[in-house]
Amino acid sequence: MSKSSRIAKNTTYLYFRSLFVLFISLYTSRVVLRELGVVDYGVFNVVGGFIAMLGFLKSNMHATYQRYFNVEMGRGNYAGVKDMFRSALAVQLILAIVIIVLAESVGLWFLYNKLVIPAERMDAAFWVFQSAVVSFLFTVLSGPFGAAITAYERMGAFAVISIVDAVLRLGIVLLLEYIHHDKLITYAFLLLLISLLNILFYVTYCKRRIPVVTIGLNWNRENLRSMFSFGGWSLMGLLAQTLKSQGINIVLNLFFGPVVNAARGISYQISSAVNQFIHSFQTSFRPQLTKSYASGDYDYMKQLYYSATKISYYLIFTLSLPIILETPYILHLWLGENVPDYTAVFTRLVLLIAFVGTFSNPTSCIVLATGRIKWFSIIVSGMNLLILPIAYLFLWLGYGPVSAFVVSLVMTILVQLTRIIVTSRMTVLSLTDYFRHVIMPTCTYSLLTPCMAFAVVFLMPQGIARLVLTCVLSIISSLLFAWLVGLSRQEKHWALSKLRFQHVKHKR
Repeated sequence: MSKSSRIAKNTTYLYFRSLFVLFISLYTSRVVLRELGVVDYGVFNVVGGFIAMLGFLKSNMHATYQRYFNVEMGRGNYAGVKDMFRSALAVQLILAIVIIVLAESVGLWFLYNKLVIPAERMDAAFWVFQSAVVSFLFTVLSGPFGAAITAYERMGAFAVISIVDAVLRLGIVLLLEYIHHDKLITYAFLLLLISLLNILFYVTYCKRRIPVVTIGLNWNRENLRSMFSFGGWSLMGLLAQTLKSQGINIVLNLFFGPVVNAARGISYQISSAVNQFIHSFQTSFRPQLTKSYASGDYDYMKQLYYSATKISYYLIFTLSLPIILETPYILHLWLGENVPDYTAVFTRLVLLIAFVGTFSNPTSCIVLATGRIKWFSIIVSGMNLLILPIAYLFLWLGYGPVSAFVVSLVMTILVQLTRIIVTSRMTVLSLTDYFRHVIMPTCTYSLLTPCMAFAVVFLMPQGIARLVLTCVLSIISSLLFAWLVGLSRQEKHWALSKLRFQHVKHKR
């Protein structure tokens, strides 16, 4: 199977997985908000979000392990992949111990002394916190197994595990209606059980289908030093990204309480659902980017990088445009009368931030492939870390909660510009080529695509007919202008060749 065909196949698996998870997650959010109420939903969001701040550890190490696995695979050294996997298990065990110590000391102190939670819900918040800690430990320990699945491009298995996870989450949400005990505590414990099942799924699949996966610890000093060094620098970047999102969530709680956290939680639920599609596509091409760099195939790497970045942006723009134009009506259809204040404006700003974020992952993947991430992490992370204190300053000066998201949007744009400049100086990528092949097409596309849908929103009264017409026109105009101004001649040729191949295959 060719490289392009493998990427297309894996993208298809992950795309349908994302579509399924999208509908389930949107429905479960509505039911959870209804069953828990706005205050308890806000408590769950801010307490769970505090633990989610540690999520950068899981994401960071997953990317680190995948990079090491793919580099060894690109060199044809599969014995090295096996050694790296066992070293990865040793690293995760160390991280799990560190997480327990931090959570049960600093975490509990912050919960009881800093977060704004109604006194009568503090006991429930404690059990939510403990459940979230244990769930996160299971997620961390599953990291090497998930990285092995991604490195070997077994995206079908990845999709199945995600779908099972979504179905289980739907099941526990439906159970909430029949539970008479404290629903917030019960919901947290049931999510803990799902995390346990997930790690069992990962371990079972990898043991049976991926030969390099053997349960054991490799304390090779050179491997551990290399992984911790590489992971440490990339960790800085993900820590800054986490503080930008979850840190602002905590700051909003300090100034405005759990109701604003509920609005922020809903907006990020929508953004996360949309980002699932983009993450699926970007997950499918990451192994090929790393392998092509490790094997010295720089021409293919650059072409894949430019194409993947543009297509990621076109995908998120297509999905988000009708949501941005029809945010209040969509929230009303989704949540009824339970829409917290600020939810609509938060949603629009968060989606705009996600637009810019689509450019960051392919760029970071290139830098990770090189292994030279020290100065990249220092510069980019330093700028990202400024977002939280600047947002805090605006809130302290008396500006409303919207100001925190505006600060985040402006700084995200500046950070991305910096990321591109630094990457061009560290790698074989050309800044001039990047602006010609990526920035110019996406900017032209962004100006032309919304025109028809915006005209409908401006001329028609709000309602289901306008929503449907807006969605249809958004898709049509997105496809049209992506083809006319968004894709290069080579990308169009590749797309047409794939369509002809599928047509011939179907006739046969």
